[in-house]
Amino acid sequence: MNADIITDTTYPHSTVDGFEKGCTTGHCPAEVSCKTVFTRFNGDYAFRRQINAGMTPAEIVAAERKQAQEAADTDLRAKKAKGSQRSAETRDAARERHNAARRAKRAANLIPQKALIPRDKLAALLGEGLTDRQIGERLGFTRRQVAGARNTAKLPRNPDSNRRPAPATTGASS
Repeated sequence: MNADIITDTTYPHSTVDGFEKGCTTGHCPAEVSCKTVFTRFNGDYAFRRQINAGMTPAEIVAAERKQAQEAADTDLRAKKAKGSQRSAETRDAARERHNAARRAKRAANLIPQKALIPRDKLAALLGEGLTDRQIGERLGFTRRQVAGARNTAKLPRNPDSNRRPAPATTGASS
């Protein structure tokens, strides 16, 4: 396409003929480009029928936009009508069902789980002077599992001689 095609006022823009004669880019000065008209004419039977009936591409596009806007408005009205039909009682009932489900889930999470290592057995092993690592090796758990069970049971830790020393406890002893 050259500048003569763009500036020529007699050139048949927005037509299939305009595309076939050389207006093949998106720089067509018409409201609906020759490229779009050619593509739709060859690929859209309804568009072809309307062109053959004498409608211009601009009229067809305007009618399609109007139809799309009407469909969108109809959908919006239907959604609003459906939402307003739901009464306050229905909303309250739905809210209560939702809150009851949340309360049940929260209660399920608060049920204490069975301890990994029974407290008395863990206390006895700690009383023997074993570290978390040694207890884990004896019972078949990892050091972290034993440490978690000990912390949950609120039992003091025994220092691991290979690791850092136990923190010094401050306070009055009798």
